[in-house]
Amino acid sequence: MARYDRVMEMNQIRYFLAVAKELHFTRAAAACNVSQPALTKAIQKLEEELGGPLFFRERATTQLTELGRLTLPPLERAWRAAREAKEQAETFQRRASSPLRIGVELSVATLLLRPALNAISRHCDDLDLSLSQDGQAEICAAMLAGDLDVAVLVEAETLNERLHRWPLFSERYVIAFPDDHPFGQNESVDVRQLEAECLLMVQRPDCPARRAVLALLKQNNVRPRREHLVGNQEQMMELMLASLGVCVAGEQMPLPASVAARPLTPDPGPRRIMLAVAAGRPLGPTPGMFVKQMRARTWPPRVTHEAGVAA
Repeated sequence: MARYDRVMEMNQIRYFLAVAKELHFTRAAAACNVSQPALTKAIQKLEEELGGPLFFRERATTQLTELGRLTLPPLERAWRAAREAKEQAETFQRRASSPLRIGVELSVATLLLRPALNAISRHCDDLDLSLSQDGQAEICAAMLAGDLDVAVLVEAETLNERLHRWPLFSERYVIAFPDDHPFGQNESVDVRQLEAECLLMVQRPDCPARRAVLALLKQNNVRPRREHLVGNQEQMMELMLASLGVCVAGEQMPLPASVAARPLTPDPGPRRIMLAVAAGRPLGPTPGMFVKQMRARTWPPRVTHEAGVAA
């Protein structure tokens, strides 16, 4: 058993293949640019590890033994695989771009990524991008598993300590509504006014905006007239455009031209938007560029709600 616990070195395989090709130790040593004694010693060590002689050595000729002929194909495959792995690693290190996999937490506007993605697209003609929106727990788990490179999250006490993060900006929660709604006549909306409203919310309980508005309602003993639950922010905006309710969102959320927003009173407090990566894990060129672009940007961006675009 001890014999099979030994580690076979790649040089041993290389020297064996050279001798098998040349059938001559001196010529094989020259082809490998190594002294003949060093080559012979490596072959002898390989024979010890494999349990028998690999060559018949005669004064005029060198031939493969039966064991040598048996081990030649798998050792050729092992050498080719090692060379291919090395070439792939060298190509990987030289690459100018790499896949960019971004996770965005629920209720965070993906619009905030646009300036950084625009800058990256100008440098990467073959950008390989994937963007997903999910709860914080799922995004953090995906990053730690290596399925995501970077995430934009809402700061929380439960944020995993294995994530390295940078604060981007803080934003308030606002109440959004159709622009012909009576709320538009006020500078702010008192939470008690929501008792007469239908409130639109993302169905998932881990949505930060949903948690914030439910906490505010509970603190002020307010219960909306009705609640409509939706799967995502796009659906929420569609229902609001159909005059089916109002919603609470981060103030950087892009709003259609026919939607307005006002601050809430009492103010539920700001939330901080964070950029996060897995701590200690090197980023590829493109995720690294994305992190630099996001951190270098002046936050928050100026958002034109009527046009729904960032300046």
